[in-house]
Amino acid sequence: MVLSYWEMAASLVTTDAINSEAFLAAHNEIVATFSKIEPFLPELRALTEEPEFCRHMERVVMATPDAEATLRRRRKAIRAAAPSKRQET
Repeated sequence: MVLSYWEMAASLVTTDAINSEAFLAAHNEIVATFSKIEPFLPELRALTEEPEFCRHMERVVMATPDAEATLRRRRKAIRAAAPSKRQET
């Protein structure tokens, strides 16, 4: 549901219903969400046989300045914030 929400929201930008700058000023969470799935997009698109899967999100996020660097930073921050997995002995 999260992906379909952000895909729908991003489609408002890609169809010019809302200005991308205004959208991103209020909805930066799309970048964090996309950063989680971006490394897996080719595989997800192939497995689902949906080559357009999350294309609106991709277009909106990748159009931002320094998108690749931003996505790397977001993934790093998300990993750092995740609780560590310790084995108890």
